[in-house]
Amino acid sequence: MTEVRQDLARASTMLDLGRYDEATSLLGCIVAAEPADTVAWCLLAAAHLGNGLSRDAASAARHAIALSPSDDWPYRLASRAQLMLGNVAEAMDAAQQACRLAPDQWQAHASMANAALATQVEFDLAEQASARARALAPDEPEVHYLSGQVSFAREQRRAARAHYQRTLALDPTHSRAMNELGRISARASNAGAARHFIQAARSDPAVSTYGRNVNVVVGRVMVQTVYVALIASFALLFLTAVYHATRVDAVLWYAAAALLGAGFGVTQFLRMPRETRPVFRKPLIVLMLGLVYGVILLAMIVVALLPAQMLPWVVLAATAAIVACPVIARAILRRRP
Repeated sequence: MTEVRQDLARASTMLDLGRYDEATSLLGCIVAAEPADTVAWCLLAAAHLGNGLSRDAASAARHAIALSPSDDWPYRLASRAQLMLGNVAEAMDAAQQACRLAPDQWQAHASMANAALATQVEFDLAEQASARARALAPDEPEVHYLSGQVSFAREQRRAARAHYQRTLALDPTHSRAMNELGRISARASNAGAARHFIQAARSDPAVSTYGRNVNVVVGRVMVQTVYVALIASFALLFLTAVYHATRVDAVLWYAAAALLGAGFGVTQFLRMPRETRPVFRKPLIVLMLGLVYGVILLAMIVVALLPAQMLPWVVLAATAAIVACPVIARAILRRRP
């Protein structure tokens, strides 16, 4: 029995280190030798959850529940597994059982909050459960992160930011809180959002989502730069047609629009973290910017060379090209961020 306890301790350490495959292999041997060991089944369910094997996790949790129906841990594991499977009602039932069996355990109330959030309607219940978990474990980073998730789901962004910041105060390496702060910051500042996403990627390089979020922010900066240049060009085309500007005036106005867009893009580029700058030099980004400024340059050349009586038709053609540019740019970025 002592040897089994030692093996369980080793498996638990493996789970803490994220070595889920090794833990699964060891725990499989343990449950084969000791099929009545509830802890082994619970650890096996946790290992399967770590590997994303939700059905195997649910099966292991059911074994643990059958062996120890008065223990809250198997129900919490079952709730997580059912959430991964998309069975929200079953997840709620398991979380309620966990809360009934262990009303003073913050983990049980955290399970309830996660299950309630997944319903997309039980936000009051999620807030009550997360507040209860926070009261039971005020120094546990995970309960503050969960409270931030509840606030974010309720569009209470200021409260969510405070919860995520508290999470990071307790655990400066909490990558998910960094990522969520980036999502909140994205509304106000591309540069601020990129910094949070980069910090998250550094803290947990294995999660590809954080790196993709950085690319999304860079792509948005590019699209915004495109729109500034094109909207300015569109406005100047309109002025050219309304006020019957000379060709020289029209060319100067086009040049001003191009400089305005370029100035905005350079400003955004300089504000972004240094780590994002290699992304701006990717061929796809260069192609997109070249497309935009190529259209503007072509319009300038055409306006300068064609007779004045053809200017209205040139304005119409250039307007169509300008409207098409952001559509093409967005299509390129959606295909390959």
